Amino acid sequence: MESLTVDDQLFAAARNGDVKGLTVLLDAQPTRLHARAKPYQWTLLHTAAHRGQLPVVDLLLERGLDVNSRENGDNTVAMHWAAAAGHLDVVQRLADAGGDVVGHGDDHELEIIGWATCWEGCDDDAHRAIVDVLVGRGAQHHIFSAIAVGLADEVRRIVAADPAALHTPMSRNEDFQRPLHFAVRKNRAEMVSLLLELGADPAVTDGSGAPAAAYAADPGVDRRVIETLARSGPVDLFIALSLGDEARAARLVEENPAILARDAATAGVLHLTAKRGDASAVRWLLAHGAEPNTRWSHWGGVVTPLHFAAMKGHADVVRELLDAGADPHIRDSMHDGDAMGWAQHGGHPEIVGMLEAHARRS
Repeated sequence: MESLTVDDQLFAAARNGDVKGLTVLLDAQPTRLHARAKPYQWTLLHTAAHRGQLPVVDLLLERGLDVNSRENGDNTVAMHWAAAAGHLDVVQRLADAGGDVVGHGDDHELEIIGWATCWEGCDDDAHRAIVDVLVGRGAQHHIFSAIAVGLADEVRRIVAADPAALHTPMSRNEDFQRPLHFAVRKNRAEMVSLLLELGADPAVTDGSGAPAAAYAADPGVDRRVIETLARSGPVDLFIALSLGDEARAARLVEENPAILARDAATAGVLHLTAKRGDASAVRWLLAHGAEPNTRWSHWGGVVTPLHFAAMKGHADVVRELLDAGADPHIRDSMHDGDAMGWAQHGGHPEIVGMLEAHARRS
C-alpha cells in the first residue's frame, strides 16, 4: 500500500471495505474525499456502492460526498451500480440520503430501474426487491424494465399511454434493439407474445440489420419463443430449421434456391444455427449447399459460422463444419481472431483441442 498514491489507497480501501484505513486517509487529507479514479472519473462512492460496501458508503455520505455525483463513462450515479450489482442495502441507504431513484440520462438510457432489471443476472430476489424499493420511492417502469420483470399489465399500460414505446430503440450500446428484440434475448415467451399482440413488427431490425428472430440464435432462448415468433407471420429458414420442420425448410429453398448463396442476404442462417448449437440444422444446411466459410456481418463484425460454434462451445457443430471444409484460420473483422481465439475467449478447452487436432491432421 505504501507504494500506491494516496488516491490509489483511497479507492483500494473503498473497494475492499476498509473503513478504518479510509478514515485514516481522509482524516489526513480531507480534500481527497472528492478524488476521482481513471479512466471514467468514478467517485469513491461509485466504487463502494458497486462493491456493496455499506459501511464505506455510510462513511462517505457522513463526510459529505454528494450522493448524486455522476461519473463520465456511463454518466451514472452510484445507485446505478449498486442496483445493477443487487446490493439492496446500499440502494436503500443511498435513497435515504436523497439519492435520485430515477437516474435519467445514463448512457444506456435505461435509468436505475433498467440497471436493476435489464442486465444478465438480474433475475434474482435481491434485484426484484430493489425494483420494489425504486418504485416505492417514485421510479416508474419503462417498457424494457417491464419486459425484463415480466409485467404484462405494465407493458400494456406503457403502450396504451404511448404507442411509440412499442418501437422505441435501446441505446447504441445495445445496438438499438427494439422491445421485441429485447424480449427474445431475455427469453420471455409471454412478453414476445404480448408485444406481437400489441402490434410489434417482427421484421423490424436492430442497428446491425438483425430482426428479432436473430436473437433466438442464442442457446439460452428456448423453443417457446421461436414457436411464438413462428405464429406471428411468414416463417423463414432459420425458424423452420430451429423448429425441426425440414419439410418447410426444403420448400423455402426450392422456392428460392439462392437463399443459401454466399452473398445472399439470408446467408447468416448457417451462422445463426451454428451459434444456437443446432447440429441437425447445420448438417441439413451443409447438405443443401450452404457454404461453411461464408462471411456474414453480425453486430459489427464479419465472421464465419465456425467462429460462433467455437465461442459457444458447440463441439458437435464445430465437428460438422470442419468436416464440411470450414477453414479455422479465417479471422473475424472486428477482433482479428480465428476460431481458436474465439474458443479460447469463450473458455472451451475441448474446442481448442479439436482445432489443434484438426491442424495436426491438415
